[in-house]
Amino acid sequence: MLFKLALILVAFISPPGSGESVPPEVKDTPAPARRETQAQPPTLPEGLWPSKKLMNLMLTRWADQISRKYDLEENQRAKVRQAVVERWGTFLNENRSTIQPLANEFVEMRMELEPPAKEQVQAWAKRAMPVFGQFRQQVNQGTSEFREILNPLQRAEFELEALQFGVGMQVAEQKLKQWQKGEFEKYEFWEPTGAERRQRRAERRRRRMEQARKTTESAPQSQETDQIALELKAWDKYVKEFIRIYKLDEGQRTAVLSVLSELKGRALAHRDRHRDDIVRLERRIETFTGAEEDLADLKKQLTELYGPIDDMFKELRRRAEPIPTATQRAEAGKQMAKDE
Repeated sequence: MLFKLALILVAFISPPGSGESVPPEVKDTPAPARRETQAQPPTLPEGLWPSKKLMNLMLTRWADQISRKYDLEENQRAKVRQAVVERWGTFLNENRSTIQPLANEFVEMRMELEPPAKEQVQAWAKRAMPVFGQFRQQVNQGTSEFREILNPLQRAEFELEALQFGVGMQVAEQKLKQWQKGEFEKYEFWEPTGAERRQRRAERRRRRMEQARKTTESAPQSQETDQIALELKAWDKYVKEFIRIYKLDEGQRTAVLSVLSELKGRALAHRDRHRDDIVRLERRIETFTGAEEDLADLKKQLTELYGPIDDMFKELRRRAEPIPTATQRAEAGKQMAKDE
């Protein structure tokens, strides 16, 4: 589950005991008289939490992973690093008093020899729901910022993952609501031991291998150099995944494919009108050896030529969004939860 991963990420990779402000033996020893007037340090919650430096390093690595995934240029990477570290570092620090106990309690439930009681899960989910709302708001704002950093082709590729992530957030919210009612599977909160644990790990490995196989088979083989053609391929992939995730019926598929066909036609017409300018700029950028500011200006000109194509993809997303029914959205969430 996405929300569970968000809560326990810090706990699993941070050093143990960093949240303990004073060792037990010191707490039981009376302080010397000359220090009685000194201000006492604030009491922090017990459990796992990274240092400020470790937090920044974790977030920087996360930003670097995102940058490599979308093949960002150095100036884009710098913006992503700054945005990620500032946004999530601030969010985690401001909400530490809530997130740290939740994360540690979750890990403790997983480490118990027996699955947690229904009442324990209900209480945990009730406390977690407000944090999830804040987390989701940060995700939405961060996603909007990230879109502005990407170029049109990168943005089209990103939207496919944003579509899947959006469904995942719906799943997480629905799960929290179910947990508050006491409806949960034991493996969602508990890690089995012995033979049962080995069986569970084998099943997870099998699923990962199957997913990797499907991803490899569906990977595009074309080495097309036309950037607009590449972007339109990303549109095709987005619509194909949209249809698969929501299991659209024939009429719905016809509707979304009609929108796709219309917008691709407009995009190709735009490319044909500006083909000479696009080719000229792409060749100059590929062979450019001048100053960085001049190269940046050439890239800006090319981005402006791609701009209408980017707006067309936004229109595609906007017109496709209302097509699935509420029932189809709920079923998509259930399927994603099952696949995890």
